[in-house]
Amino acid sequence: MITNICLIGLALVFSSITSAIELPQEKVHAGHKLIDDWDIKAAELFTNKLLKKYPESGDAYFLKARVEFLKGNHELAAKILKQVTGSYSEVRELKNLVYNTHEETKLFITSESEHFVYRYKKGPDEILVHYATKVLEKSYETLGNIFNYYPKEKVLVEFYPNKESLSKISPLTLNDIATSGTVALCKYNRIMMISPGSLVRGYNWMDTLSHEYIHYILSKKSKNNLPLWMHEGIAKYFEARWRNNHEYLTPIMETMLAGGLQKNYLISLQDMMPSLAKLKTAEDVQLAYAEVSSMIEYITQTHGDKIISTLLQRLSNEESFKFVMFDILGTNLDIFQKKWKHFVKQKKLKSIPGLKPPGIHFKASRSSDEPIREYREIDNRKSRDLTFLGDVLQSRNFYKAALIEYQRAIEQSKVFSPILHNKLAKAHLITKEYNKAETILNRSLYHYPMFHTTLASLGELYFDTGDIK
Repeated sequence: MITNICLIGLALVFSSITSAIELPQEKVHAGHKLIDDWDIKAAELFTNKLLKKYPESGDAYFLKARVEFLKGNHELAAKILKQVTGSYSEVRELKNLVYNTHEETKLFITSESEHFVYRYKKGPDEILVHYATKVLEKSYETLGNIFNYYPKEKVLVEFYPNKESLSKISPLTLNDIATSGTVALCKYNRIMMISPGSLVRGYNWMDTLSHEYIHYILSKKSKNNLPLWMHEGIAKYFEARWRNNHEYLTPIMETMLAGGLQKNYLISLQDMMPSLAKLKTAEDVQLAYAEVSSMIEYITQTHGDKIISTLLQRLSNEESFKFVMFDILGTNLDIFQKKWKHFVKQKKLKSIPGLKPPGIHFKASRSSDEPIREYREIDNRKSRDLTFLGDVLQSRNFYKAALIEYQRAIEQSKVFSPILHNKLAKAHLITKEYNKAETILNRSLYHYPMFHTTLASLGELYFDTGDIK
């Protein structure tokens, strides 16, 4: 979640039609406030009245362009902005954003489910809609019950074909995406995500989709008044609830948090601004997620899940977060963090040596099936050499010898490598040593629950052994 650009201070943007009509500043502020709150229906009614009363006002057209952009009408917003001139940086930034978004989405096709609208390029990404509908419609019911909020309007979801497209229509740079592993965001009154088909191994896109939908709910219900740390904590804590999974700490997150507490190295709530995607390393991102999601666990264990709904409702009434937090939770932020730290230390978190974020790897092209360059992901040269030798032996049907080299590669590695464990398990599959293969794969799955090669290998194992379910 990346916070909205605040344009409340913007006034008197001149129109190319005329600059003679000045819109009252309080009207400009009121219009931008409704838009920043994502109160789109009210903002549209307000803006249409302004245009009727001030048909030659550049400010009114600027407001109208913002409304149409947040409604997902990128082409119309771009056309309206052509009538707006002015040297304000906000005007230039919105024009660039709208024009880039229109350019990236003009060939998108649209389909709908009961509560969602999907846009994507015709082709392989069409298959995402079937699964996205399962995730989001289930999320609509499950999360609606938790947060007591069911959007009346259909929620727009856009699938972008690659990282370059997402970086052009959002505040995320290519470096942000590569460093943090951020592949989706909720902004501009919609959900935007990179197609999993553009990554070499894909990613856990279904939980990610629910995660971003939670951001949508939080933004709408609180009128964009919820602090970033709580936004991310709630989204991470509840992201798997659509599939009735209450676990939220992955082994990597748990390891990062355990290490951070031990070394007294934590990401401050202030340093998480303006987005977790802007943190310097993938390890810091995982640590930050672990911190804020465990804070939400602490809150809900003390007050129950429904406390989140109450807090959001209070914030929507323009009450300050500081006041609402003290009134509902009975504490201020400093004391809360001290109590949280005591709470999380009692959890006796496990730190798994050699565990680190696996990183994300994008395909150079969606149109070709390029090989996974696994050797680059093996942490040291000795392990890489042994792995290469194992691959050569396996290619020549010397499976027992390959097993020895893969095992040696694992022993030489300083980190837990799901790649090496999958190679070892695959060799056991070939030699029909299914029990050994299953043990290795389950060990890898525990450490990296969403590593796609492990899931595929387990599927192959169960198919071969007749365990179809």
